[in-house]
Amino acid sequence: MNEAGATFTEGLETLWSVGPVRQITAVCGGSINGAYRVQTRDGTYHLRVYRTPDRTQIDREHAAIAVALASGVPTPALLPAHDGNTVARLHGTGADGAWAALFAQAAGAPIPRSALCMKTASALGAFLAQVHSRLPAEVPFAVPVLCASSVEHTAQRLERIEQAILSLPVLEEIDRWALTRTRQRLAHLRSVPLRDVVPSFPFRFLHGDYHDGNVFFQDWQPASLTDWEQTRRGPRAWEIVRTIDLSLELLPQLCRAFLCAYRAHFPLPCDELQNGARFYAMSQERNVWTYESVYLNGNPGPRRFIRPPPYVPFLTRWQTLK
Repeated sequence: MNEAGATFTEGLETLWSVGPVRQITAVCGGSINGAYRVQTRDGTYHLRVYRTPDRTQIDREHAAIAVALASGVPTPALLPAHDGNTVARLHGTGADGAWAALFAQAAGAPIPRSALCMKTASALGAFLAQVHSRLPAEVPFAVPVLCASSVEHTAQRLERIEQAILSLPVLEEIDRWALTRTRQRLAHLRSVPLRDVVPSFPFRFLHGDYHDGNVFFQDWQPASLTDWEQTRRGPRAWEIVRTIDLSLELLPQLCRAFLCAYRAHFPLPCDELQNGARFYAMSQERNVWTYESVYLNGNPGPRRFIRPPPYVPFLTRWQTLK
């Protein structure tokens, strides 16, 4: 058993009915919380160790999973602990007191972003349309509403990030990228920022983090959607455009395949898509979550999302699709 896993063993065996733990392996990719593959006598599970002490966020995620399963969206189920709850406090060195949840193993596996092709882009689009059509527009629990900071507040946050990077004893290449992009974003916000965009289409319940890393494929078809930590109320076109940006990197052929497949399952008027793109562009221009997580909150997970310069506003890149 690896060193990290050994610290959780005692807690898992006393909290969940999964049989003796044989191995626990850290899983790369958890940008918000800790993720581990747990192999026991009775099977293989996914352990999520929450960095937040806030039960409200955790309970919202678990409520979203229940809604998804009830709606027919394939997603790994939560295993109840001995006390009947879906969340429990871990015991053991390095994790004492942390909230954790144990999930059934997801069917399939993600396809690496570099391996996405027309077929998989089409499958991602069709699957998102099915998710949107199956999930209820409203849910009986509080969900954050998509919004964006003001230009002034965003600039202040970027200034704090800039100072935090400059205070590092050594700047690695990724830190230099972050510093350059932060300064370029500040220059953009001080000169030609986007005005506030008010979506013209209804807000609804969304997964909030739909992308290739959270969609597990089996036989080239999506089999499971994971990670319901960032559920939001917002326009569905925001989530569509976000996926096109993050997963397909605005590559024209892949984007056309994605949109064609989505529209084959769920109509999407052009004006709704364009309105979602403008709202997403404004939101991204003022989104500093990645850099704040890394440089202000001490979470190294999102470092892999830091890209090399230059910083190019999303709306500029979106125009290339036309």
